[in-house]
Amino acid sequence: MDFMYNDKLIETMKEKILEAFAELGFKLEQMDDFGYGFSYEGTNFIFMPNADDEEFLNICVPGIYDLEEESPLLFIELMNKINSTLKYIKAYELGKNIWLFYERELFGNEDLAKVISRMILHLEAGLMFSRKAMAEIKSNAEGKGEDNDIVESDDKE
Repeated sequence: MDFMYNDKLIETMKEKILEAFAELGFKLEQMDDFGYGFSYEGTNFIFMPNADDEEFLNICVPGIYDLEEESPLLFIELMNKINSTLKYIKAYELGKNIWLFYERELFGNEDLAKVISRMILHLEAGLMFSRKAMAEIKSNAEGKGEDNDIVESDDKE
């Protein structure tokens, strides 16, 4: 299917999306067959085109937390907190890491530059939320550990 975008004939939705990224000033770097990497305010993102569904727009923030550096229970608690609290943003485990995703169906008539910029802002907010949530989860876990120590010492008396 052909599209007109900024007075240019675009053959695929992927090309239309890449053109919108360029319009926003992003320099995307192709990452093998995985997608296109780019940075925004110090955060790395990936645009992951879907060859089976051209109308599917997927942008993610890879590896926000590493399972090997965190307790598995804290890792799962963080993923549950993200997925149950945030709109639009979802956390998935990929390769022992948490990745944040924003996935959206496209209909062909959207202002893609506006859609992409909103997606990036939501992912940034999701990353900030994740950092704050992990700090709270760790603090609560440490507090419970201290309470358990107190209870144990009380039982011994």
